[in-house]
Amino acid sequence: MEQYPQVDLTAWKQVGEGGNSIVYLSDDEPGVLLKINTVNTREKDTENDFYTSKAVYELGIPTPQMYELVMSGENYGYKCQAIAGKKSIARLCADDTSTIDANATRMALLLKEFHAKAVKDNEWIPSKKERMLQAAQTTDLVGGKAKARLIEFVKNIPESDHLLHGDLQMGNLIMADENPYWIDLGQASHGIPLFDLGHFYLFCNIFGRSLRVQHIAHMSHQDLMQFWNTFALTYNGPDNLEAFSSDCRKYAALDIIFLGMVQTLSFSERLFLGTLAKKMLK
Repeated sequence: MEQYPQVDLTAWKQVGEGGNSIVYLSDDEPGVLLKINTVNTREKDTENDFYTSKAVYELGIPTPQMYELVMSGENYGYKCQAIAGKKSIARLCADDTSTIDANATRMALLLKEFHAKAVKDNEWIPSKKERMLQAAQTTDLVGGKAKARLIEFVKNIPESDHLLHGDLQMGNLIMADENPYWIDLGQASHGIPLFDLGHFYLFCNIFGRSLRVQHIAHMSHQDLMQFWNTFALTYNGPDNLEAFSSDCRKYAALDIIFLGMVQTLSFSERLFLGTLAKKMLK
């Protein structure tokens, strides 16, 4: 890993904090946002986030422009475009729950435009099917016949060049003066849209029962389910909505398997998620 330029944080003001990172702004660099990962082992993730987001930007997708990889001490980070006056779809809904349906409709229409973008031979935007097959073949969340069925299911998924977000949820679409921007694109890939839709189904309907996800979304589980229902109706249309939801549920199970590959989970978490995945794949 390269040694990137060091940033003196005394010139920067902290404006936000996540589970693995802190974000800053500085009067000395207007229009620039600094994001520093606070977990030292995430240097490869930082580089991947930077170059993948840069690749998505170069496809013409509205997303903050990536500027420079940097370091703060031993921690890696990057500078990117700061979006003035931004507010996420999640925050807009939390501020006024009467806008949930309108914002769910808006997000669905914007996602259809996102998915319509074709990805061709881009080293930073891999095949989601290939990554999912790797997850299915190496997972210990399920075993035996269930694992064999899982692998066969993934093998039968058609390849596709549709651009995928990879971490689709209403907090990762921000608005500024009615202009949309997609953020947190480090897991972007290409494949059939059901990979993204399954992830979002899982977020709203299953994981949305947890207080942690409700905190992330700034919405109650009931609000999240309302958002999903309107979103699904807009994205899919009224025909075959039941079959659409069933397909999303199966891909939500795949997303659980993928989660087991990309995140460090405790024994109890692995046991719970494995049981949940087997149940949803039936």
